Amino acid sequence: MSNERMEYLRVTDAQTVRASVLDKSAVTVTRLSRDTPNHGFVDQHAPEDAFMMSYQLQDYHGDLWVDGRNVSAPAFHAGNFTFYDYNRSWQANMKSAFDCVNFYIPRAAWTTLEEDLGTRRIDTLNIRPGGDVDDQTVRGLVGALLPSFAVPGQASRLFLDHLGLALCTHLAVTYGERSQPRAVHSGGLSPWQLRRATELIEARLDGDLQVADIAQACGLSPSYFSRAFKLSTGMPPYQWLLGRRIDKAQHLLRTTNRPLGEIALDCGFADQSHFSRVFASAVGASPGQWRKAVLA
Repeated sequence: MSNERMEYLRVTDAQTVRASVLDKSAVTVTRLSRDTPNHGFVDQHAPEDAFMMSYQLQDYHGDLWVDGRNVSAPAFHAGNFTFYDYNRSWQANMKSAFDCVNFYIPRAAWTTLEEDLGTRRIDTLNIRPGGDVDDQTVRGLVGALLPSFAVPGQASRLFLDHLGLALCTHLAVTYGERSQPRAVHSGGLSPWQLRRATELIEARLDGDLQVADIAQACGLSPSYFSRAFKLSTGMPPYQWLLGRRIDKAQHLLRTTNRPLGEIALDCGFADQSHFSRVFASAVGASPGQWRKAVLA
């Protein structure tokens, strides 16, 4: 039994609660919100070798019990996070309205980092139960993720993997008393590794592949591959993917009369609207405007 979907928070049958889930990566992210107070007691979660990080988008307050003991907790402030270990027993009485982004982090998400962190198993984080943690890096990662909840289909697995990996590394280094990842082969990917990685991404412009799959093909760990890829290309894998989508779209716009909707799908975009928005942001003109200007 897993807490991945967080059913114990009583969200599946609560009509007043809105839930949106991003589950294309090892780290599952759920945004939960309710406009009215007194959601009440949550159910007991399943004991599990996993963790939950809850990031508040608005101020929230409630009661918390950990291992059967009431924990004195201040108000949870917008922009801060709280960390929960599913190996411990905890329960909450959710008193106020809430809007939060909850990260389900299985043990496997950290196990992949242990080689690069150069330390023993990460048992848990040094954050007290009920702690209200102010962390600029976490705030930035959540901010990058928020637009994906509006259009979940447009968030590629590669992008979510990148954010999940960055979050796990930051938490382990900052709160797990772990050193920074060792710098090994700091020159980046070898020519064959870079060629293999870009070929794999090029073959899946919809982004429906995991960082771990590309890293394995290059004989590297996911965290080291991500750093080495950025050293070699100047950008993380998901940004390189986006650039290739735009390059292919420009080629098709310039050399064919195919409709924009067809080009959008062929280049890995979710639909024409997604294509137009991303293209205009990158190029400064809509696909139709750009095609007219180029062919004029």
